[in-house]
Amino acid sequence: MISKSHKVSPLKRLAVSVYDFFLLLGVWFVVGSFGLWLNGGEVLNPWLGLLLVLTSTWCFYSYFWLKGNKTLGMAVWNIEIYSLDGGPISLRQTTIRFMVNMLIVGLAGLPLLQIYFSKEGLSINDRWSNTGLRKT
Repeated sequence: MISKSHKVSPLKRLAVSVYDFFLLLGVWFVVGSFGLWLNGGEVLNPWLGLLLVLTSTWCFYSYFWLKGNKTLGMAVWNIEIYSLDGGPISLRQTTIRFMVNMLIVGLAGLPLLQIYFSKEGLSINDRWSNTGLRKT
């Protein structure tokens, strides 16, 4: 485990999420427009639309986490993601982190309060995916 673990507060994580949300809106507009074009201008099935949104969101985060260890929002706030075992981040870790993040969003961010009670400053998505956030 890496000893250089700086706590990233839930408020800073929320600020990064808001920043990345606006970037994701652009991705969703492109994906939705492409889906509309492929479907001849007809509105897609709502379930298919939801699947496109979730898949494009996962691709967005996985790409940036794997390629540069940070999204643009994370870069602005000087935060990066790292693997707790010291190696590079894997696709499996990004997938687990993404799914747990969806759970955290569904619970209105309350699981992030665990950061205050953790000695290492890790939240539930950090622990389950074996990753962490640190200041750069």
